[in-house]
Amino acid sequence: MTTLAICSAMIGSILGIRFRSAVLLPFIFIGSVSLVAFALAQDQALLQSVAMIGVFVSLLQLGYFCTALLRHAVTPALAAGERSLLESPKLR
Repeated sequence: MTTLAICSAMIGSILGIRFRSAVLLPFIFIGSVSLVAFALAQDQALLQSVAMIGVFVSLLQLGYFCTALLRHAVTPALAAGERSLLESPKLR
């Protein structure tokens, strides 16, 4: 379950950097269907599979929105000409 939580938050972060919010619903649907198939293949209890889907959906959205807010906060600084964190430092 911990691995699922970490991976869900990381996937949400990647989606938050790259895409707009319209991409969340298809990823939630695809991920939920995949988790249901995985739970059926492993013969897990219904409560455990519902918990897995709940963890996946909530952390995917949390990672997405936190990264989207961070991107929204950093974009004005980049437009103002401040040095990006992704740039390599220049030696003088």
